[in-house]
Amino acid sequence: MPDTSRTPPAVQSQEAIHVSSEWGALKECVYGSPDRWVMPAFYGDSKQRAYGEFGEFWIRNEGRDVAEVDPERFEGFRSQIQGAIDFLRDSGVTVQVAQELAPEDMKFPRGENHGVVTGWMRDPFVTIGNNVIELAPRSLFHRRQRFAIRPILAETMDRGARYFAQPDSGAVESRDEPGWGYLEGGDVFVLGQQILVGHSGGCSNPEGGRWLQHMLGPDYKVDMAPIDPMFPHLDCVLCTPREGVTVICAEAFPQGLPDYIADWDHIVVDKFHAKRHMACNNLVLDDHTIIVPEAEALDMVAAELKKRKFEVIRLPYNYPSDFGGSFRCAHQPLIRV
Repeated sequence: MPDTSRTPPAVQSQEAIHVSSEWGALKECVYGSPDRWVMPAFYGDSKQRAYGEFGEFWIRNEGRDVAEVDPERFEGFRSQIQGAIDFLRDSGVTVQVAQELAPEDMKFPRGENHGVVTGWMRDPFVTIGNNVIELAPRSLFHRRQRFAIRPILAETMDRGARYFAQPDSGAVESRDEPGWGYLEGGDVFVLGQQILVGHSGGCSNPEGGRWLQHMLGPDYKVDMAPIDPMFPHLDCVLCTPREGVTVICAEAFPQGLPDYIADWDHIVVDKFHAKRHMACNNLVLDDHTIIVPEAEALDMVAAELKKRKFEVIRLPYNYPSDFGGSFRCAHQPLIRV
């Protein structure tokens, strides 16, 4: 079988790369792959993601292919991710899908395979304006994800993007000191020229925020948003479907809500629904349309969004969500305008 992991994809679009905000109309994105899922080795960062029954499953099966150890779970994962991709494409969104990792890349950065999680592609890069930025994740299983999408990211240079890479975070599991900035896409919110970066202590850190401010320059303002360490990322506790509206787990912000959004209209969820059901991790199509998982536990969120004149689309997504990443975690936009 030929090695297709290093074959650049056909250019999907010639439209200029640009992300204006979280609520800009989604025209193109990179989405996670439904084809493979190997449970990561259980390192320190895993504790923020493992939860309940699924956390026990993870510990029992670290390093094992889910398709082999639990075919029913894998088929649910595969079909729900593919269903979301199909829905987006049918809705006119250009979707590029993460490729298979080459065997050599699966051993990065320690010479060992510690899992394949390319079903969730939010974290290895971010698009801010026309800047496409490969990030330096703290989580070891995120560090090799960039290799599954490198050809897609490189192609953006032909479409007006400024393509950058944050200094690599190496093979040490975690190092908080000058020069060792970490950023994961789930922590980064683009609110026009205001950028919020979540900081739980286990993923992105202030040094990463400092680097991002330096890279973006004075046109943007980057602020850190401390969050409860039971959550890995800011998008586990915040959704901004329209300027002035949030879905938010207010109790997850120990220092209070970030100033920029403090006076917005908040749909408040509790920690249980934010953690167990990913109540804040929804997929914004534009400033009046949003995808929310069809789980009954999220009916309140859907109802509150409808009160605010959103069209709410419900799709099944419980299998991916069990891992701690729902619709926002699965995609990273290339065009939102």
